[in-house]
Amino acid sequence: MMINPKAEKTINQITSQIDYSKYKLKQVSGIKKQYLNDIFDNNYKYDVYVKRGIYALSQRKIESLIALAEIQKYYQANPVKFIDDFFNIELLDAQAYIVQRAWMCPNVLLVCSRGFGKSTITDIVIMSKDMLFTNYWSYIASGSGSQAEQTFTTLEKLANDNIESMMGSTGYIFKNEVEIKNAAGDGFSHSSDGFSYSLYNGSMTKTLNSNVDKKRGARSNFCCFDECGFLDADMMHTYAAFVIVNKGFATGKDRDGNSIDINRLRAIPSPVQNQLFYISSASSVDTEFYKLYRDFSKRMIMGDTDYFVAQIDCEIVLKPTKHGKLIAPLYSKSTIEAAMRTNPEKALREYYCIFSTQAGSDAIIKRGVITRNEEVRKPLLYNDTGNKRFAIGFDPARSRDNSVITVGEIYDFEQIDGTIDKRMRIVNCVNLIDVGKKIKSPMQTPDQVKYLKQLILDYNGGADNYDNIVGVYIDAGSGGAGVNIADYLMEDWVDDKGIMHRGLIDKEYSAEYVKKFPNAVNKLHLMAPAAYKSEMYEAMIELMNQDKISFTASYDNKDYLSMFDIDEKLLKKEKTRIVSELKKQKLNEEEFEKQLREELSKVQSVKTKIVKLDWADKLALTNIDALKEELVNMVRKKRESGKDSFELTPEKANKMHDDRAYTACLISYALMQERRKSITGKKKKSTSNLADILPIRTAKRHSYFD
Repeated sequence: MMINPKAEKTINQITSQIDYSKYKLKQVSGIKKQYLNDIFDNNYKYDVYVKRGIYALSQRKIESLIALAEIQKYYQANPVKFIDDFFNIELLDAQAYIVQRAWMCPNVLLVCSRGFGKSTITDIVIMSKDMLFTNYWSYIASGSGSQAEQTFTTLEKLANDNIESMMGSTGYIFKNEVEIKNAAGDGFSHSSDGFSYSLYNGSMTKTLNSNVDKKRGARSNFCCFDECGFLDADMMHTYAAFVIVNKGFATGKDRDGNSIDINRLRAIPSPVQNQLFYISSASSVDTEFYKLYRDFSKRMIMGDTDYFVAQIDCEIVLKPTKHGKLIAPLYSKSTIEAAMRTNPEKALREYYCIFSTQAGSDAIIKRGVITRNEEVRKPLLYNDTGNKRFAIGFDPARSRDNSVITVGEIYDFEQIDGTIDKRMRIVNCVNLIDVGKKIKSPMQTPDQVKYLKQLILDYNGGADNYDNIVGVYIDAGSGGAGVNIADYLMEDWVDDKGIMHRGLIDKEYSAEYVKKFPNAVNKLHLMAPAAYKSEMYEAMIELMNQDKISFTASYDNKDYLSMFDIDEKLLKKEKTRIVSELKKQKLNEEEFEKQLREELSKVQSVKTKIVKLDWADKLALTNIDALKEELVNMVRKKRESGKDSFELTPEKANKMHDDRAYTACLISYALMQERRKSITGKKKKSTSNLADILPIRTAKRHSYFD
């Protein structure tokens, strides 16, 4: 195998300094007490005791094994040198410092600025340990699964020398060690159960997601919590338990039936230190990550070498060094300034590593609720299939506040028991100041109406009577702006292409105009805050806590998204085949399901694709992120009337808007109404027969046998 010339040079230096005469190979039938005394006597530290074998070891073979052991020992103690020599990756000074300090530390926590290469550091550490230690098991955990898969994909790119910023790397050295179990594959498995690979030396790496129940009881040497700032505490505790077992503990008897005493156990090489590895941008002070950050920092400051914390903010990224010399920054200062203008809360966390103070226990929506319902997907700017259905929320404004439109796709979700559940994806969020960005002020009412009309057409997708629009929900407060907007929507109108369209009306709110505009479709809902605001917020809180509403994943300002699609047809086909084969073995249910999961994990059912983003996509993702910030900073205020009010925390009231949160509340109410329709719209059975009133059904147990 060809290796990096730098590695060859280092290896030659190591081997040239070995005094082979110091090593004494002694073949014995068993390790006796007298030998043990020699082992722990400094005068005989180079003695090597081995059992007699069928074939005698030649001196050349012995020397090669000694050389290999010395090389391995050197690189196990010098990971930065190993990364340079074997992967041809020259780390930044800050990255090298982290790798070396964190290498053998049991508890590591890193707070890093965006752009510092968090995933790359994680991957390089895992790849190095996989190669340098045998039977080394690593897990990469994240809240959604997609983040863990993103990190795994970066590792694959490193192995395939497919990282543009790393020219001349030698990832193939690692790739050659990956065990290829399928002749058609490359050793990297992408199943719905997680991404994974294994090396020929017994090392293994696998991704984990938020489904912790199936993973309880697993064990590993290394557990990485990637972008764990807002991970669920239960998930972090469950996965942290993977590494709590002290692998240095051993007991039992030898093959001759003799107890293995303490001295003999001392002769067994110590296993590599298990490690918890937390890495993320900053979160808020009410998260599990912050608690660990505070605890680990105190322990490190007090001199506990089992804890290491590093905080790398954007100042280091803007002024990176190699061997003490400044190099080109990883991104420009204008990138940070733009982020501070659009979403300062997020920018302070992700670039300056400042933990934010959010609504805490009073928050109506916890950050963790949003995080677990984030999906890596493009925003949807129009009805791409022509048969999707959308709810549109609009909070118009003319002066201080933003005018915001938020769009949610309402869809049918098939549950495990086969029933249909109405859910919603937030697919777009528009700030009309952004649309009219040249003047940086809210659009005038006629321009807002024109934009709204076109947006309605885009999401309707050509359906008759606006059938693909569940409803357009408009705030009827806003100093009368919403009512004015509605007045412009009632009349039939002609679009830019000369096509005539029917108007829209709220027949209940605008009852006096029904006769005047008989052609208008009843798809408009003017929501008076005094009457509906409390109810709408309550609906949103309930639905989000029940995981009925999803968001786009946090946007990292790149020009593309890495998306992972499950081939459902392939997965279903393979499951049918595997079930058929396993049924022939007449296994009990527990063993059946265990083997089924194992076999399904081998199915290459997940495909990776890169999706490019245009300026409109980026703007939508940025606004959805701003929507999330508003939601987690909203609190409940108790009122004697029983209808609570909902507003920003006092410290955030003058620093951010709440318009996006309110439009999310409008479309959440639309989803709640649709869910009620699906319940009340069911046909009632005749009550003439008692058997129809009290049906008796055979109990059904759902399992992998289905």
